[in-house]
Amino acid sequence: MLSQCLSRRSSNNNQNKTINGDFIMIFSIDVEDWPQSVLNRSNPVSDRVYRNTMQVLDILSEHKTTATFFTLTNVACKFPNLIQRMVTEGHEVASHGTTHGNIDAMTVKEVHQEIEVSVKTLEDLSGEKVIGYRAPNFSINESVFDYFCEALAHQGLRYDSSLFEIPVRKYNITKKYPLDTFKKFGLDEHYLTHVQIKGKDFPFFGGGYFRLFPYALTHYFREQYAQDAVFYMHPYEVDTGELAVIKKLYNDIPAKWLITQFIQRDSVAPKLGRLLQDFEFSSFQSRYYSPIAPLKNETNQPIVAMPSDPLITV
Repeated sequence: MLSQCLSRRSSNNNQNKTINGDFIMIFSIDVEDWPQSVLNRSNPVSDRVYRNTMQVLDILSEHKTTATFFTLTNVACKFPNLIQRMVTEGHEVASHGTTHGNIDAMTVKEVHQEIEVSVKTLEDLSGEKVIGYRAPNFSINESVFDYFCEALAHQGLRYDSSLFEIPVRKYNITKKYPLDTFKKFGLDEHYLTHVQIKGKDFPFFGGGYFRLFPYALTHYFREQYAQDAVFYMHPYEVDTGELAVIKKLYNDIPAKWLITQFIQRDSVAPKLGRLLQDFEFSSFQSRYYSPIAPLKNETNQPIVAMPSDPLITV
């Protein structure tokens, strides 16, 4: 069956999307700038994140698909018109924190401040209530659940999407955590999706798995997955020119990063097009939550900002 899938071409007709009963996929994007969020958090946010996010928005617009954009506030503050385009085109703006610092490395006070600043900033820029959060690097665990959930609930959030149901060594997730604390604070947890291959679990829907493996595998596993699934990616994954710039500026890039962060980036945009042709997608908010009343912009001024120089990269 898998071999048949690998040789099968996807439909080019949007009317022929695969629908597994009433199940759909949630399209989620973690909006961050690779040189700042991964390479060195003291780096300034570069203009590449603007162009990359615009490209992802273009792809979604072409396929008439809405998504959830978990957005760092350092990106949102530098390029607020990204937020305005997301809202205008019906996407959900959710929080990814301020500068991509790990939640499990913060004090209780810092977690509350981090979530409050990120949520209020995004609400000010979008004019909409923020209801969702994803921790940078999926950096939550049982030791922080109590004050993390308290901080989310205090800001009126409805859900988090930072956990896997399986151990993921890369993110220090050791097991499927009980969600009693989330329930106590009235929060939903939307797990990142995983699949089983020969008895082993893999977080297959998004990130490096989507980039490195043939599209047919993603298509196959989605067809076999009889429930809603969560797909995730980053805008920088469509950026095919970033590696050359990073090498020029920083010379030595660890081999691990070359494989996990850069190889086959040129495959991502075409794969996204096929994925959006083949399956139904939605944002978390549209799928699971009632429409949220818009917030008033206190300044009542139009928000406009453009990249300062399209050649600036870091």
